[in-house]
Amino acid sequence: MIIEKKYYFYAAHRNKEAGEKCGRIHGHTYDVTCHFSFSEMQNGITMLFSDIDKITEPIIKQYDHHFLLYENDVLCEVLEFWDEPFIALPFETSAENMAIWIFNQIRNKLPIIKIELAETKTSKVIYEISSK
Repeated sequence: MIIEKKYYFYAAHRNKEAGEKCGRIHGHTYDVTCHFSFSEMQNGITMLFSDIDKITEPIIKQYDHHFLLYENDVLCEVLEFWDEPFIALPFETSAENMAIWIFNQIRNKLPIIKIELAETKTSKVIYEISSK
């Protein structure tokens, strides 16, 4: 059985490796769609949607209304000096890297098989584990 759940978060970021436009500070509404695979059912239910939300939402919402930066970005030092909040991540904050990062955090707790992460209404990345 495959269960699909949709989430979102708002965040600012910059990606110095992604050209001039994306190298500037800007924000997105990140739409996140998670696909979970369950093999067992009890009384016709694999897992309650609300129970999936209790586990998945805190993982995704930890980035909500934050500034996401690569931990080696020089801006981290400036923000720390001025005591401005941000989240330092061990990678450039591309959609691809964010999808893999969030996928792996969820995978530690639930049987996620695929994640779709959209930065805009017309562009998204899809990351999934191989069935092989």
